[in-house]
Amino acid sequence: MASILCIDDDPKVLNIYKALLAAKGYTVLTAPDGPTGLAITRKYSIGLVVLDFRMPGLDGNQVARVLMQEHPKLPVVICSGFPDDIPESLKWFADVVLEKGDGPETLLSAIDKLIGSETKKASA
Repeated sequence: MASILCIDDDPKVLNIYKALLAAKGYTVLTAPDGPTGLAITRKYSIGLVVLDFRMPGLDGNQVARVLMQEHPKLPVVICSGFPDDIPESLKWFADVVLEKGDGPETLLSAIDKLIGSETKKASA
């Protein structure tokens, strides 16, 4: 099963993501900020990133730009409480943009589709 990296500055959100995704069989790594998240992608094989947009320091847009350069095929789900603030350039880069209030089933469905499509590409 794929490893998923969740990057969010809210520890409660990270705990929810970890519990939700681990219950579905995913290996879940978490990062409380952008620099930590980027360091994890450089150290581990990550199948997908769930990325918050509004974070202090390196925000989701900056993290996404680095991910795009270093891991251009890595699926990214932007999950934000402020989806209207996300710039169009980031929306084009992200595979999925969700609002945090959309609920766990929406997030799981998006991840399952992206991980499934990546698995099919790799085996083709």
